Amino acid sequence: MVEHRNTTITARMVLRACESIGVDTDKLLETVGLERAVAEDPDGEVSFEQMRHFWQTAYQMSADPHLAMRAGRLVKVGDYQCLDYLTVHASTLGQSMENFTRYMLLLNTWIGWEIDRQKDAVTLRMLPVAGTLPVPTYEFVFTIYASRVRHLLDENWAPKMVRFPFASPADPHVYADFFKAPVQFETPAGEFVIDIDDWHTPLPSADENLLKVLDEHARLLLEKRPMPDDFVGQVRREIVRDLHGGEIHRDNIASRLNMSARTLQRRLDEHKLAFADLLDEVRAELAKNKLTGSELSLAEVGFLLGFSDQSAFSRAFKRWTGKTPKEYRKVMNG
Repeated sequence: MVEHRNTTITARMVLRACESIGVDTDKLLETVGLERAVAEDPDGEVSFEQMRHFWQTAYQMSADPHLAMRAGRLVKVGDYQCLDYLTVHASTLGQSMENFTRYMLLLNTWIGWEIDRQKDAVTLRMLPVAGTLPVPTYEFVFTIYASRVRHLLDENWAPKMVRFPFASPADPHVYADFFKAPVQFETPAGEFVIDIDDWHTPLPSADENLLKVLDEHARLLLEKRPMPDDFVGQVRREIVRDLHGGEIHRDNIASRLNMSARTLQRRLDEHKLAFADLLDEVRAELAKNKLTGSELSLAEVGFLLGFSDQSAFSRAFKRWTGKTPKEYRKVMNG
């Protein structure tokens, strides 16, 4: 089975940010078990769990609560190779956004995207595929995109709204200052919203002929790229959706996926997974994410994950990690 992968270009951007504030990046790489030769390889890739560990360790060693935004601001046009030029040479900002979401699979297979077009705005919605996304992923990607649009159009450009699916940090003004737009937290999904007029804005760097060549090249690369089976990712997303509502009903999830509960389990059996085990896994991922990426109380985290009380949550968390939620939060947050 093909696992979800992410280009090491992202890891290099984080290393660059860490180096700028004096972090020992050799020690960082050693701690996460990533060889520098792999991190520096233009075609290098890491797994979802490796990148999650990398983010957590980088935050811990840097003690910078905004490391992802720092890294995102350091990204230059061309760092992300073909994907960058597909966005830069598009005819309009809208086409640039469409190319960005369509071809990001070349770099990252665990992020899915939706583009929601409405009368006065267009929303770029980030969706987790392989499991709960680390909080820095949202900050990093949206920072890059805002910076890229400012490079293309106007250094003072601002989106209409930015939404993050995690709790508000202690200093939310940092986000508002950078994005120059209203920023919401604890939303159902990560969303980058632009005005409909911006969507139709022509790009000064548009090059129709070059874009055709780039698009053909990207299509060929995408056809050759091994892709993970997304069924488990679909079930994961539906579990997360129900957890946010506080209850889990397997029949409801199966219905939304247009199948019976029996078929759902049969499909999971093909991946050697039981629904209960997948639910447990998603809860564990969400718990670790919320304990490191928010200031929610332990009782609030347990409630959001569908536990009847804090003690039940604590017992489950210790089974997952060998630590209590309080111990884990202390270690991860320094």
